Amino acid sequence: MQNIVSLCTGRLKKYGDYDFFKNIQVLTPTKKGMLGTKELNKQLQNALNPKKKVEKQSGDRVFRPGDRVMQVKNNYDIYWERNVGADDSVRPNNKIEAGSGIFNGELGIITAIDEVEKQIEVFFDDEKKAWYDFTNLDELEHSYSITIHKSQRK
Repeated sequence: MQNIVSLCTGRLKKYGDYDFFKNIQVLTPTKKGMLGTKELNKQLQNALNPKKKVEKQSGDRVFRPGDRVMQVKNNYDIYWERNVGADDSVRPNNKIEAGSGIFNGELGIITAIDEVEKQIEVFFDDEKKAWYDFTNLDELEHSYSITIHKSQRK
């Protein structure tokens, strides 16, 4: 565990310009045990995205802005939006593409927690943005570490 956390929190920088959130995905064969996804995700979250002022407890999990998460079942009803248009990062000629459906295995980052509206915003790797009601948080799991099986779904 210490070696994995050490590699993910900076030790790999000696060998290249590696950023955990852009370049690294921890894979493990199992969910359970000391090196399973459940324990690895807790340890990596604490090391890479420590306690914040705004958090949302859901069961035994704590969600924070900046957490890497994965959708773990198909949900055809979640509304999403995506900016499309100009190719540069500023995107001055924005157009909004919208749709519904976030599917098992999609990865993203929590960008906001809204206690008033009781929602969490997730920005997915394909640039879709979706809001999850607090009642739907069972559809998200931390994904600092994922199983080898889940990695094959991409």
